[in-house]
Amino acid sequence: MAKSARSKSKARSRNVLRKNVFGPLEEARIQRLAEKQRVKDEEKPPEAAADAEMDAQDTTKKTAADSDSEMADADGGSRTSSKGSKNSRVSKKPLKSRNKGAMRTVHVRGKKGQITKKKVLAAFWDELQKGLDRVFESDGQFKPIDYVVLYTKISGRLDSTTDMGSASLGGACAGGSKKCGSVSSIQVTAQRGNQLYYWLTNYMTVYLQRLAKGVSGLSGIELLRFYAEEWEKYIFAAKLVKGMFWQLQKQWLAGEKRCNNNYCFVQETLEQLWYYYMFKPISSHVVRSVVSLVDEKRKGHAIEDNFILMLANAFSRLKPENTSEAYVPYRENLGVYLRFFEGPYVRAAVGHVRAKTSHLYGSENVREYISAVDRLIRTEEIYGQDFLLPESKVVLSCFLNKHFIDDKIQYIVGGLQQLFASGNKGDLQLTYKLLDRVSNLGHLQPLSRAFGEHVFNEIVRLSPAPTEVGKEGASSAETQAAYTSSFIDAILDTMDAQAQLLAECFASNEQFAGSMKEKFVKVINSDQLMDRCKSMPMKLLAEYFHLVAKASGGDARRAEASTVDPEIAIKEKLERALKLYELAKRKDDFLAHYALHLARRLLLEQSVSLELERTIVSMIGLLGSMEMTTKLKDMLMDIDTSQDMSRSFSQAVAADRSVSVSDVHIKVLKTASWPAVIQSESGEWTTPPPQLAQICSMFANAYNARHSARDQEHRGGADAKRKLRWLWEYSKCSVQFFFPHSTGRVAKTGYTFILNTFQLAILMLFTESSGLGTGYSSRKGPVFTKAQICNATNIHPEVVDAELAIFVRARILVQLAPSGAYQLNDKFNSKRLRIDISAIKRARRAKEEAKVSENTAQDRHWYLMADITRCMKAKRTMMFNELFESVVGMRTKLFEVTMKDFKNALDGVIDRGMIERSDEDERKLIYVS
Repeated sequence: MAKSARSKSKARSRNVLRKNVFGPLEEARIQRLAEKQRVKDEEKPPEAAADAEMDAQDTTKKTAADSDSEMADADGGSRTSSKGSKNSRVSKKPLKSRNKGAMRTVHVRGKKGQITKKKVLAAFWDELQKGLDRVFESDGQFKPIDYVVLYTKISGRLDSTTDMGSASLGGACAGGSKKCGSVSSIQVTAQRGNQLYYWLTNYMTVYLQRLAKGVSGLSGIELLRFYAEEWEKYIFAAKLVKGMFWQLQKQWLAGEKRCNNNYCFVQETLEQLWYYYMFKPISSHVVRSVVSLVDEKRKGHAIEDNFILMLANAFSRLKPENTSEAYVPYRENLGVYLRFFEGPYVRAAVGHVRAKTSHLYGSENVREYISAVDRLIRTEEIYGQDFLLPESKVVLSCFLNKHFIDDKIQYIVGGLQQLFASGNKGDLQLTYKLLDRVSNLGHLQPLSRAFGEHVFNEIVRLSPAPTEVGKEGASSAETQAAYTSSFIDAILDTMDAQAQLLAECFASNEQFAGSMKEKFVKVINSDQLMDRCKSMPMKLLAEYFHLVAKASGGDARRAEASTVDPEIAIKEKLERALKLYELAKRKDDFLAHYALHLARRLLLEQSVSLELERTIVSMIGLLGSMEMTTKLKDMLMDIDTSQDMSRSFSQAVAADRSVSVSDVHIKVLKTASWPAVIQSESGEWTTPPPQLAQICSMFANAYNARHSARDQEHRGGADAKRKLRWLWEYSKCSVQFFFPHSTGRVAKTGYTFILNTFQLAILMLFTESSGLGTGYSSRKGPVFTKAQICNATNIHPEVVDAELAIFVRARILVQLAPSGAYQLNDKFNSKRLRIDISAIKRARRAKEEAKVSENTAQDRHWYLMADITRCMKAKRTMMFNELFESVVGMRTKLFEVTMKDFKNALDGVIDRGMIERSDEDERKLIYVS
């Protein structure tokens, strides 16, 4: 018969109520019952809980049997209803267990020879205990079949539902309805899981307490060996037990963990039990044994150190949950290892090093302390690699560094000057390595500062003073050249030595390299070095460049004997010297003096080659600004142009038979490109020797004829001649001179004198047959006084004095006493047939160099004035500090702008009415258009 729509609606409504109303209420009720049962079980030991469970089950079963008259045979195959039941039926099929491996529980009514449920449970616990005994004490005799049997029995104990209908906890229904059966199943599973869990903890507690008693008589390596071996066996057995009780963990412990109850999984529970009943009682003895064995190792004794690392691994694998002693926030799951192994080991290592270094700390010899600490720390780190886990090696190093380097840093820093003074590279390297351990704390900075001070002091100390260089009998020019070379070479050698010290002792550390460079800059621009050399270092550097780039007879002979290109050797030497130029703050000093020396080399034809000069100028420009070398390049360009001009003029002179001079070389220089100090200070010389006067007149006519057409085009047709000013002191000539009454080879060849034009004019007086002098008929030639020479040549008296002194020193002239007149030396004799006496006089050279320094300071003033005007014209209004920073940025490559120089230049611009200060704020500057 079909069901009506109303019956379907009723069923649907009941299902909805069961799901949404009765279901949650029933689940809440079950949880309350389970919680009450758990509280009761926690208050009782596992054995009492098991007995209470069996008594409750027997009582419940007996009550149910009396009321329902339900019995089962010994096999549990059939079930009959009571006589009072309305629908009495006999089951034809035996009831099947839900789990084939589940243990059957047989309920009887006390018939003789039948097994009660209590005896069945006792047999189960006995069999489980024997199985665990085989797991923990069989030494590898536990078989896979035993594992399967135990796993099956434990799972069956949890899954068996044969007596669930009679197991009533907290008023569960025994009517056999579907709902009541579900409630009993959950409660019985919870009760049995609780029984298994507590039985396991009690068993392991007894086992571990018995195991710990066997350690009382052990110590040293025997104790470590016993602990390591037992731990390995225990951890393996724990894995087996975890597998056997997997259903317990899955069905009951997982639910308890979700409910935040104070339960752990099987593996964690076993580790906690080991921690409390095995580890804690003997931990202090184990750690003392480890420390004593390491001490034996430090003394050089042979030990079985492999057990120490095994023990460290065992400690690290012991990770009991919810254990306050084993919780370390910053290194999770390593609390036991950290507190009971790493900590004591590190403290013992620190104590050992302190005992070895306590007598050295505070002594005057800091070197011994540093050496001992470094040796001991490295030794302890080696032992740490053998006995500690990888992450503990860093901890050990940190503690050692903290106690013996960081805490003693003031003592170490106080002895740094002593280490640098000793000059022992090994000690410095050792100190750097020791402080580099705590570089993150900034302790390398004192060492880098001490290194910088050492660099500064060494350069000043090793730089020679002028009185320390020079040979007896050497001329002043030779002495000055020798001092310049020795001074620059000493600085460069010291810088190279400090750079090598940086690489060998301080591993080319960037911080140390920066400190070294900072001190290089400071010492090159310092007053201490200037006082040491009695001059400006940049002036000496320019002179050093001049000495290296200047060609000399000795250099030529060495170049011929050497297989290396001389220009390559010169370049390498100058590249090394350019380090000092790069460090200079006022590069304009060097450029001004170098321009003077370059002009001398070019005019006196003392350069090795023009190509080498161009290379040197390019090298200087690369280290600064190419604009700084513009004038130097123009000087070289003038020489190139003059060579072409001289070549064509020499051809014209050779064709003119009226001229007795041959091979003429004339250099035309632009006034703006060449140093002003090379201009002759004696004024225009209007009476040169007739031979030179003729040549000068011819060249002036040829030069003006060559440029007149172009000048008229640029000047709009105006007729204007270019003015040529002759630099007589920088002009040279080669004269073949014959002394009267000379004999031998020189009587035929004579001597070749290289003279400047003033020397030529003076010497020509002694070859004339008549004039202002006396004794023209004498065999030795005419005699002239200084006044007569000045009147005859119209040369400045100071120049005449200097040139006559050179003639006398070269023994070409002799000074007669007591009149002081001069006459040719008829006994002149020299092994050299070519004699050069045209060098610039020292007095004039010193005057020119002093003038260069003065002009450099003046040029610097004009530069600053021009920069101030340029900045103010661009912005019209600027604050004082803003203008100063702008000017500094514009001139930083050429020279260092000081506040004093800037204020002087600013005052100069204000005095000229180009800038004025604001009435409202004197720091505000306004450009006046």
